[in-house]
Amino acid sequence: MDDRADSAPLPASPVLHLDGFDGPMDLLLDLAERQRIDFGRISILGLAEQFSDAMERFADQVPLERRADWLVLATRLVLLRSRLLFPPSPQAAAEAEAEAAAEIQRLDERIAMRAGGAWLGRRPLLGMEVFTRVHTAPPREGGYVALMEACLVVLQGQAARQAVEPVYTRTIPDLWRVPDAMTHLSAWLARHPEGGELTDFLPSLAPDDPHHGTRRRTALASTVLAALELARCAEIGLAQQESFGPIHVFADDAIR
Repeated sequence: MDDRADSAPLPASPVLHLDGFDGPMDLLLDLAERQRIDFGRISILGLAEQFSDAMERFADQVPLERRADWLVLATRLVLLRSRLLFPPSPQAAAEAEAEAAAEIQRLDERIAMRAGGAWLGRRPLLGMEVFTRVHTAPPREGGYVALMEACLVVLQGQAARQAVEPVYTRTIPDLWRVPDAMTHLSAWLARHPEGGELTDFLPSLAPDDPHHGTRRRTALASTVLAALELARCAEIGLAQQESFGPIHVFADDAIR
């Protein structure tokens, strides 16, 4: 309310200071009735508090008849404000209730969708956290005759099953192993203590052997490992004059 009300002339109606309006109450009522103001923004609580303060402030200065007029103004304002909150007819009330129920249902569906999305987000990801089992072959389907044929195959034994479904086995060639290379190195150095290059200790291989490349690589690797093992046990000696140069193998007695 106006703090200078004691020294100023008595107002025709209480002066209100509200959000969206600043002026006398009768002007507010006139604007609200002619729909010249957004009355929905006006706080009804603030209006009631300021009206009660004005009635108490001017109780000894404003005649009772004028204060009764102020009360009528406030009542009409409250009535207009209530019409904005409540539907004007039972039909409008039913429509508002149906709209409210539909809105509540939409909110419930949105909450359920959010819950479902959160549940899916917590699930392990396929291909990253979990993996599916690969089916190598589709299931077989057959009739009575196929069942009898399958039973016959089972009754014929393992040989019949192998004939129906052969098992692939890889043929492993007879390769030069590390124990063979160690025995060969020891025997060769016993006859020739002066030794020789590491490649001189490789076994002889037939050039027309279909596994010639595999046999030669395996023999070289086995001979290198055998030489290192015998040198570690101080049974032979190894020497290499330059990096990536040939390795010379000799008997350990030749060192002494």
